[in-house]
Amino acid sequence: MKVGVIDLGSNTSKLLIAQIKPFPGQQNFKILEEKSLPCRIFTLTEKKVLKISQEGSTRLVSCIDKFQNICQSHQTDHLIVVATEALRKAENSQEVTLFVEQQTSLKIQILSGQEEAKAVVKGLQTDPMINDLADYFALDIGGGSLEIMEVEQKRVCNIQSLPLGAVSVALANSSNLNLPLTPETQLKTRGFVRNIVQKEFKIYSAKRPHLVGTGGILVFLRQILNNPDGYMKNRSLNLSEIKQLAKEVCSLSLSDRVGRFPKLPSDRADVFPFGLITIIETMEFLGAQSITHSFHNLRYGIAQDFFESIEA
Repeated sequence: MKVGVIDLGSNTSKLLIAQIKPFPGQQNFKILEEKSLPCRIFTLTEKKVLKISQEGSTRLVSCIDKFQNICQSHQTDHLIVVATEALRKAENSQEVTLFVEQQTSLKIQILSGQEEAKAVVKGLQTDPMINDLADYFALDIGGGSLEIMEVEQKRVCNIQSLPLGAVSVALANSSNLNLPLTPETQLKTRGFVRNIVQKEFKIYSAKRPHLVGTGGILVFLRQILNNPDGYMKNRSLNLSEIKQLAKEVCSLSLSDRVGRFPKLPSDRADVFPFGLITIIETMEFLGAQSITHSFHNLRYGIAQDFFESIEA
């Protein structure tokens, strides 16, 4: 049995193809292929209302078409399409969803923030290093939202989905993403993130000994901090290193940023400093000095759920 999971994100759309294991352990499947495509789909109107343009809708259809071709090459038995913050919050979400479904003949499941966060934790728990942890905080930072999860004895006890994805934070705090971030913009962004995190996640049970995380910003952060060749052995990223990198990244224009960090694509590089600031402010709020990155993300959790359901 093979399943494809398509995640329609705010900044990137992603595909995971998995096959069930004959003798499953903590992870019921093996990965056959993963693919990501740039697909920034939303803008803010003059009234600061989130809206998906016709071009964004067309990009979604194009991404899904490419993913369907990949799924066909693997002869997948089932295809699941989910969407997160952009389609949760967009003013024209219903219209866009209908358009994409008509063009692709696929049903889109728009996950609530709680559903997204629970699937992320389930995905993280398919990572052997994280499955060994009992108590921890988990982050998932995307383009549109930031999920913060508190896990106690391997069970989720607190979840918040916040509008603090890298694209959301960037659009709310800057009118020109090609320029370096001035000290004023950095201060404004830090306050913006801090205020939302403190307000929405002000109650949690206790300090947790570990912080783990997933999401595209963390992938490139890990790649840059490990070494220029992108060797990804070290999964633990220190707050002091992240702060130092953020200082450098914020001082560069978009073109200089891409030149300085060639493995950082331009569709990430423009919002990368805002993602770093979001991670820093959240880590400081949670009292964490390091974060452990995992590739076992939302799509892993959805695949795990699917395979568990057919075994039940």
